[in-house]
Amino acid sequence: MPPICPVCNGLVPLVFDCPRCGRPVGDLGRASDALGPYAPYEPGHEESRTGGSMEDMACVHAVRCESCGTGSEVTVVLHP
Repeated sequence: MPPICPVCNGLVPLVFDCPRCGRPVGDLGRASDALGPYAPYEPGHEESRTGGSMEDMACVHAVRCESCGTGSEVTVVLHP
């Protein structure tokens, strides 16, 4: 069974504070989803399908601070 993202699958909430103001951020989902529906399959992402890279062990989420509007990315470790 491939590893899963506990945040994407609703197992745990994404809890992260804004690096600028320290308030909680809102999860906007996987960062790759913002690039378009086929982004993970476009050139430059081959290593994520071949195995052995850090991309296979993490899911990057886009976040935005609801207070100051700062956008960022948070890396979530996948569960086996």
